[in-house]
Amino acid sequence: MSEKFEKLFTPYKFRSFEVSNRVVMPPMAIYIPGSKGYVEQRLIDYYEARAKGGPGLIIVNATYVSPVSGASHPNQTALYNDSFIDGLKKLVDVIHSHGVKTIIQLYHSGRQRFGMIAGGETLSPSGIPDPVRKDPTRAITIPEIQNLIKEFAAAALRAKKAGFEGIELHCGHGYLLAGFLSPYQNTRTDEYGGDTWKRTRIVREIIAACREAIGDEMLIGVRLNGSDYVNGGNTLEDAKEIAKILADAGAELIHVTAGMAPSGHYTFLPAEMKAGCNVYLAEGIKEAVGPDVPVIAVGAIEDPVQAEEILRETNVDFTAIGRPMFADPDIVKKAKEGRLKEIRPCLRCSKSAGVWPEDMRCTVNPAVGIEKSFEENLKKMGPSKKVLVIGAGPGGLEAARIAAIKGHEVTVMDKKDKIGGKMLLVKLRPGKDRLIDRWIAYYENEIDRLKIKVELNKEVDVATVEAFQPDITIVATGGKPLVPKAIKGADNKKVVAADDVLLGNVSVGKNIAIIGGSSLGVETADFILQDDTKKVTVFEMQRDVLLDISHDAELALLEDFLKKDIKFLTSTDVLKVEEKNGKFDLQIRRFSKPDVITGFDTVVLACGVTPENKLGLALQEKMDNVFLVGDSATPGDFRAAVHTAAQTCMNM
Repeated sequence: MSEKFEKLFTPYKFRSFEVSNRVVMPPMAIYIPGSKGYVEQRLIDYYEARAKGGPGLIIVNATYVSPVSGASHPNQTALYNDSFIDGLKKLVDVIHSHGVKTIIQLYHSGRQRFGMIAGGETLSPSGIPDPVRKDPTRAITIPEIQNLIKEFAAAALRAKKAGFEGIELHCGHGYLLAGFLSPYQNTRTDEYGGDTWKRTRIVREIIAACREAIGDEMLIGVRLNGSDYVNGGNTLEDAKEIAKILADAGAELIHVTAGMAPSGHYTFLPAEMKAGCNVYLAEGIKEAVGPDVPVIAVGAIEDPVQAEEILRETNVDFTAIGRPMFADPDIVKKAKEGRLKEIRPCLRCSKSAGVWPEDMRCTVNPAVGIEKSFEENLKKMGPSKKVLVIGAGPGGLEAARIAAIKGHEVTVMDKKDKIGGKMLLVKLRPGKDRLIDRWIAYYENEIDRLKIKVELNKEVDVATVEAFQPDITIVATGGKPLVPKAIKGADNKKVVAADDVLLGNVSVGKNIAIIGGSSLGVETADFILQDDTKKVTVFEMQRDVLLDISHDAELALLEDFLKKDIKFLTSTDVLKVEEKNGKFDLQIRRFSKPDVITGFDTVVLACGVTPENKLGLALQEKMDNVFLVGDSATPGDFRAAVHTAAQTCMNM
């Protein structure tokens, strides 16, 4: 083991069990269609893959305790009656078989739920609707609170029967218990509202009821907001007081998180947020509760090196690594074995783990949710074949990696002088360079490790492929900027593509129109507005901008624009771009009413891509076993490129 991880791989002894290191896999929302709250084999396979990777502690995902209104989404894990115990016991046994300890997070969704879909009546501390989900809600009554306390205690006992080492009460992120703790949600005037002591009452009573139900053996922890990051919510100073009260009430482990639905970017921490930006909250809580109560820091802890630095430089006891364990289940094992370069980095896209209604998935790891079948398929070795991959972007690189692992002789050709494809463009957007550099470095290492041949600055045509004589050809030539035919004048040579703006191939004036409000358009605006003499208007035909990214990434990105000169015109169709006297006018239709916006120096198109498939289609006419992946097949995002490439190679 490398000496640089002297803190990370130090054991820790709780009252009744010991963990082998200071890495915690935190709970993340997992939705398996059709599960109806039960543990299915896919969920077991998902956790087993991560248990094999060697964290000290796994906290199983948010599990609801109340059958009527406890879940925020369909198909969350449940523990409201005894029928759920057997499935959870199988899960616990599998996790234990790899030497890892586990506790389960128990919760009630409160007002942060999709009641129309999840079912049941939406309850909250004071009947105030969530401003994001906007579900109608009513205040939970005292008899209902008393029943809820019993439901938590009963679920804790079931967790004990399933074999868990402990439970964690979810008191963060704006769910029901967090709502009681925060004056942002809790305006009650009875014994469960008012000052801090009264607002903590429900959690104190749940801790006491759970302890009575499970006895002294099991651990009881809480996940607590170090800050709500909303006006009128709890600050760090408030959270310190709450943490001390709950520790005195019997909380033995405090897991410090942050944010509620309106400030969800502080919960999910997309790439726009600084790495480790919530760690200071855990430091503050640890200072408040003292040396005898262990504290977990969580939030954009991207890799074991950063985790080690946090443990060395702060007073916290554990670091939680969540989405990076989605991206690479073996992240802890690889660090311990000195294989840091082999860790597949998380891009913090905030589009994968915990984003309902989609199934479990990860942008960079196509095996998520199908771990066992993916692993079995990867091990199936047929005769080694000569594989040519054309294009070294996300799809091409993943195709080459999978093909090489399956024993094929792989060559990658690309016309550029470096690998990365469109990710080299993404890298140019503000705040994205560091994570994209990591992603490129990962594939550079995989190329070396798997002995993949790469030919850069290589123009490929049909003759090139025929001369190479591959058994299998994978075409990953990507896409080119779409010039919408429906917009008259969009093909004017003075109208520029967002790609060219980012690459520095063109200059822009002071007043810029961007047609297209996806992440490409809005992040191009952000790129332009690094110069505060510029102003930008973004035109988007849909009801809102940034519909291609998560709400949390949207919050983080739009927060950057508060002090910048930018305007968004949504539900707006651009009909015509007209050049007049060196300026551009845009004829638009907004809410069915025509209008003209005048005086733009530059018009930028950010309208998506169209497949760059001429070579691929020509090859398919000439030879067998030619496969198009990524944008060259169907325009999509990074995840689509990686996943279609992996599926193609797994099925070859």
